[in-house]
Amino acid sequence: MIISIDRNIYEKVKTGYLWIFANEIKKHDINDGDIVDLHYNNQFVCKAYYNSKSKISYRVISFLNKPIDLEFWFEKLSDLYNQKSRFYQGNFRWVYSEGDLLPGLIIDLFTTDQGKKVAVCMLLTLGIEKQKENIFQALRKMKIDCIIDRSDSNLRKLEGLELRRKIEYGTIEIPFIVNIDGIDFLIDPLNGQKTGFYFDQTENRRFLKNISKGCIVLDVFSYIGTFSLYALKYGAKFVEMIDESSFASEIVPKIMKLNNFQDRYIFYKDDAFSKLRELNYLGKRFSIVIVDPPSFTKTKEKVKNALKAYFDINNNALKLVTDGGYFITSSCSQKIKENDLLEVLRDVFHKQKCMAKLIYRGNQAFDHPINLSMEETNYLKFFVFQVYRNE
Repeated sequence: MIISIDRNIYEKVKTGYLWIFANEIKKHDINDGDIVDLHYNNQFVCKAYYNSKSKISYRVISFLNKPIDLEFWFEKLSDLYNQKSRFYQGNFRWVYSEGDLLPGLIIDLFTTDQGKKVAVCMLLTLGIEKQKENIFQALRKMKIDCIIDRSDSNLRKLEGLELRRKIEYGTIEIPFIVNIDGIDFLIDPLNGQKTGFYFDQTENRRFLKNISKGCIVLDVFSYIGTFSLYALKYGAKFVEMIDESSFASEIVPKIMKLNNFQDRYIFYKDDAFSKLRELNYLGKRFSIVIVDPPSFTKTKEKVKNALKAYFDINNNALKLVTDGGYFITSSCSQKIKENDLLEVLRDVFHKQKCMAKLIYRGNQAFDHPINLSMEETNYLKFFVFQVYRNE
C-alpha cells in the first residue's frame, strides 16, 4: 500500500527521524503491523510499519524500495555484525533499534567460553513482532547457536502485545560464561535484567584502568558488579557494592569466585539511598565512588522529581569520597539533559564546599550509535571527577 506524506514529514524522515505520530498524518485503512510505502510527490521515500494502537503510527524501517523479507534481515544483520566486529570481539549490542535504523528491535550477541554464539532478542513493537520469523531465520542463517527471546518489556503492552521470555532456538546452559576484557561474567538472559548484561558502559568501564590501582571502591547500584570487576582487574584493593536486586545478590558471589576475587568484595543487598546514609553515619570513606543508577524518569513530567533524586543520591555518595579521590557518576535517563545533570552536580559540590576537576566524560558505547535526528537514541551521561576538599 502507498501512503502519501507531506513536506514536513518528508524532511524529517529524510534526515533520519523514524517516527510519524498519529496526529501528523491522515488515518488510513491499514492492518496493524503491516508495512507500507511512504511517498512524497509520487516518489518513493521509505518503508514503514503501522500500528493504530500506538501514538507512533508509523516507524520507518527501510529507505530501500525492496521487500522486507528474509533477505532484507540477513543483509541488515550481516552489515551490522561486520560494522560492530571492528570494535568488539564476540560480545556486543548487535542491533540498537532507532540508533541502527531498525526501530523496535534490540539484539545483544554473546559468545560463550565454549564458543557458542547466543543472540538475545527484544522485539518491542507489533511491526517487528510480525517480522519475528524472518529475523530468527536470518540469525540461524548466520550460524547463531542459540536464540533467546526476551520480549518482556512493558513497551510491548503499549503496542497491544503479550510479554514473552523463552529460548526460541537451540540449547544453552543458563547462566553461561562469557569473557569480556579478560573478565569472566555469568550471563542469565532469562532471569537477569534486560538481556542479561549492559554493554552501553563498556568504554567508560575501561577508564577505570587509569585510576583503580590500590584503591578502595564503592559501587552504588552495582547490579552484577561490572564496574567493581573492572576496578578489581585493574588493581583495586577492595570493593563494596550496593544493590537491592535479589538476583544480583545471588549471582555476584559466583562471578567473584569465577575471577578469584572472592576475598576482595562485600555486597550489600539494600536500598542505595538508605545504605549511603548509613555508610556516612559510620564514617566510611572510599578513594573511588561509582554511582550508576537506573533511569529515574521516562517522561518529561517527572524530570523535576528525577533531578531531586539525582541531587540526593550524588550528594550522599560524594560525602564518602576521600580528598583527592574520584567521584564517578552517570545517568541513563534520556529525558535528563547533560547540562541539567551538570548543574545538579555543581550544586552538590557547592553544598559540600569542595572543588572538583572533570577529568573524563563519556557517552554510550560504540555499539549504541546515536541517530542525530532522534535525541531519543542519546541517553547516557557519564562523568569522572577528581575531588578536592577544603578541610
